[in-house]
Amino acid sequence: MSATNERNKKVSSILDSIYANAINDDYLVDESKYSNSLNKLFTTSAWGFREILLVVIVGMKLDSSFKASVGLYDCNPRAIYEGPIKEFLINKEIPHRKSGPLNVAKATVGLDMTWATQRRPSNVAEEVVNLVNLLESDKTIIDDVSVSLIRKLIGESKRIEALSVNEEPSSDPLFLYKLCYELTTKVPDSGNTPQKIAAYLLKNFHLAMNTGVIVTGEEDRASVTSTTSKKPGDVNEESIDGIIYKVYEITVKPFDIARIRDSYDCIHIYNDNNGNNVNEVIVICREEDCPKEMTKSNLSLYMGNYNYQDIVYYYWNIFEWMSDTLQRMTPLARKNFYSDLNNYISDINTAEIVKIKWQELHQ
Repeated sequence: MSATNERNKKVSSILDSIYANAINDDYLVDESKYSNSLNKLFTTSAWGFREILLVVIVGMKLDSSFKASVGLYDCNPRAIYEGPIKEFLINKEIPHRKSGPLNVAKATVGLDMTWATQRRPSNVAEEVVNLVNLLESDKTIIDDVSVSLIRKLIGESKRIEALSVNEEPSSDPLFLYKLCYELTTKVPDSGNTPQKIAAYLLKNFHLAMNTGVIVTGEEDRASVTSTTSKKPGDVNEESIDGIIYKVYEITVKPFDIARIRDSYDCIHIYNDNNGNNVNEVIVICREEDCPKEMTKSNLSLYMGNYNYQDIVYYYWNIFEWMSDTLQRMTPLARKNFYSDLNNYISDINTAEIVKIKWQELHQ
């Protein structure tokens, strides 16, 4: 067995042991020294703070000399989080981020007050430092803190699960449009909501029509850049062998000249790497997101276009497009779209504000 596999096996064993104690009602812990600090980690949507504490605990159990306050990366946090820790969180259906702890801990040597002041919210980061200092000063408390942390994570999982909606899928395009409009305008979730809606609409439109077109982008979050995903847009229509027919950018933020330049660079990198000739992009956005410099149309769905070097950007009204696409879909496609959207919103990692709004829309 390789050293990495052996380490991962140890991490999994550590987590399984903590979890077994956490779900054992007879396992009692004294939280008096740390309950306030630990509770603070669950008052923010920045889950990385509670995830970095879990990484620190695992690191200390792997190596008794490990000190996150001065050498966080001594425990290989990326490898153990994105490997066995994330696998554990997925298996136990505990909400988590793809690289949450690494995002809050990047560009730091140790978890100290200097690090905390540079993080947002800094008062939560300070409590992470307080917990790390407590663990390093009194190692007998590690088991108690680890059990308390896992119990709170389990509690979060149960609380979020209660926000799920179980309704028969609807095929009513007017009702579905209302859902799309409310979600997009009220809980865009940094662009994730409209991107998922657009991807699911296109995917189910093509599946029901048996067009053979493959829609990509539904698995990505809005924070994933085109360069990172190795695709030229947020959502793409492709042939079965990967030839891109159409590129879509989905946004409820200004898609101005700066965004156009970024998009242009990504597309040319993609074209050069794949021998393609993508030269058109459909930007699905609100009217206020269009660049002032674009050539305007006198239509409602198609709002205008902007030519940037050898690429044309066509701007479509996001709400008109949603309504139009829903009405052109078959009833079965609409039901499948609803199911996809409901499954996404029910996912443990989808933002709570989206879940709450979804629940409200079904009351």
